[in-house]
Amino acid sequence: MAKPESPLAENDIKIIAGDTKILLIAPHGVATKPRDDINTDKLTHRIAERLKCSAIVNDVFKRTDLDFNNIDDASAHETFISTIREIVDAPGRTLVIWVHGIDGDNLKRETVEMGIKDDVQCLIGYGQPDRPTAEKTTVNGLIRSFKVNSIVAHVARIGSNYGGNSTLYMNQWFRGNGYKLADVESVQLEFKYEGIRRSEDLDEASQNISNALSGL
Repeated sequence: MAKPESPLAENDIKIIAGDTKILLIAPHGVATKPRDDINTDKLTHRIAERLKCSAIVNDVFKRTDLDFNNIDDASAHETFISTIREIVDAPGRTLVIWVHGIDGDNLKRETVEMGIKDDVQCLIGYGQPDRPTAEKTTVNGLIRSFKVNSIVAHVARIGSNYGGNSTLYMNQWFRGNGYKLADVESVQLEFKYEGIRRSEDLDEASQNISNALSGL
């Protein structure tokens, strides 16, 4: 089991110990300005607190210096990969959730490209179409559970940067290292800023996301 978060880790990634059924990872949650995926660090912390689940939060390293979504960069960190292994190798299945933020203009462009008129708040990538990192039943269940909890989610467009298909990035790390879907499923969630990641939205959004995940 991962060690509890330590105050000595202020200049490094934060590890939150908890139940290993869910592992939340915020790879671009830099807390200081200029920030990457704004408030994904705070959102991940709050969800982990509500669910009492494991989490890894990068709130220190900018992606231009060390990109924890890039397999080569992530592997260069002393403990990031080994901590992931320790959590997912615990008995039972683990759902790994990569918590990202998507720019509003990019989200609009994606939904227009897919012909979606709804106000989508989350895109879900799981390696579609040819390198699935989660079962379709899991993804469909997540979409339904999000809807029940006032979050409109949609599977990311095939061929987009948000589909979790590229072998360069961490959503595919489990597949590339021999993990079976029966043991580890991995999805990347691209959350909108308005209504989810804004500071004034974090409490309600983290509650809704926690409810959705616990309902799976």
